[in-house]
Amino acid sequence: MGFLSSKTNKYLFIILILTSFFISLIFYFLNNINNSNNLLNKLENSLTTTKNLFEEQKRYALSLAILLSEDKEIISSFIKQDREESFEIVNKKIKTLKQLQNSNFEIQIHNKNLTTYLRSWDISIKDVPLGFFRQGLVKVIKQKKPLVSIELGKRLNIKAISPIIKNNEYIGSVEVIVDFEYLSQELKKKGYELFVLLDKEHLKIAKDLKSNKKIENYVLINKTNIHNLENLDLNNLKDYGYISNKNYSFVYFSYYDLQNIHLGYILTGIKNNKHLNINNNYDYETVNIDSKVKIR
Repeated sequence: MGFLSSKTNKYLFIILILTSFFISLIFYFLNNINNSNNLLNKLENSLTTTKNLFEEQKRYALSLAILLSEDKEIISSFIKQDREESFEIVNKKIKTLKQLQNSNFEIQIHNKNLTTYLRSWDISIKDVPLGFFRQGLVKVIKQKKPLVSIELGKRLNIKAISPIIKNNEYIGSVEVIVDFEYLSQELKKKGYELFVLLDKEHLKIAKDLKSNKKIENYVLINKTNIHNLENLDLNNLKDYGYISNKNYSFVYFSYYDLQNIHLGYILTGIKNNKHLNINNNYDYETVNIDSKVKIR
């Protein structure tokens, strides 16, 4: 009997060990699933926040462009082609608006023939031909309606353009240019890190960005730590998805120009404290996402 009891106890001990092992394994997997779900929820929230802020900035830029294109002082000096007066008026209004709204933007005014009349940051620049690479400007002239988009020029910015109309005719336009630094700062306050990447193939147009920091096939547009993107497989991204490295997890999405040409990616990162590995990439068509979610 003692022998049988010893044998039974031995089997029970083995069963107990195996049961404990499998229970621990189940809890491990469940905990990982729970952590992954929590991370994905945080990334989805960061995606929503990022896109909302982008749309907010676009609406703000468009409102300013419309306001300034109807400003009597600006129109009067523009019609007179008094560039010095225009420069003074424009910069006075920029200073006032920056103080009132804690914003940062630049202004360019275009002539009827698609050349530069004035840039708020440099009065010496004039008569630069823009029509051959500025899609938004050409579209505004054709439609005589305001337009806002992420547009590629010598730099990459949010650009809002509003026509100056006199006697129902287009005589020029006002452009408000907003960079991505305000967005970066606002997202950082919420614990997110913004990365705006432009495909290097567009540097033939975006000549002012050639000296920006680069990673793989992309150039970084905004001021942030590019080293946080290390060890990511950026060359196999699709339209939308999630990727991670040891320290950060990211949600990303594509952005396009007005002709639906892919320009690059916008990534929002959060700390990956549990070092989870996620790598899910999707095409908009395969996840049945309406094309309206695409950022332009």
